[in-house]
Amino acid sequence: MSEEIPEDVLEELLEISKEIEEEIGRRPRKRAKYPSAREIAQAVAEAAKIFRGADPQEFPDLVRKLLEEEGYDTRHVTDRRIWRTYETLVRRGVIRDTLGVVMW
Repeated sequence: MSEEIPEDVLEELLEISKEIEEEIGRRPRKRAKYPSAREIAQAVAEAAKIFRGADPQEFPDLVRKLLEEEGYDTRHVTDRRIWRTYETLVRRGVIRDTLGVVMW
């Protein structure tokens, strides 16, 4: 069954295909937004409540996981920023030092 596609139909299909490709190319991608300082602080406080008895080196990964579950892009949320936020929250009395890592 070797039917040939008429040239005008083929051209129309190719034109439609090009239009679709152009439309897809123009559509902006939805990116996850970066978390603000407040959102990081909330995630650190939440993680401090649920993080018990584990290795403190795993704490930043838990904070990032909580942020990602909320739909944030965590590529630029560094361990240093997470620990600085944790220390600030402990020193201001917002959370307790459940990890025992802040020196007074």
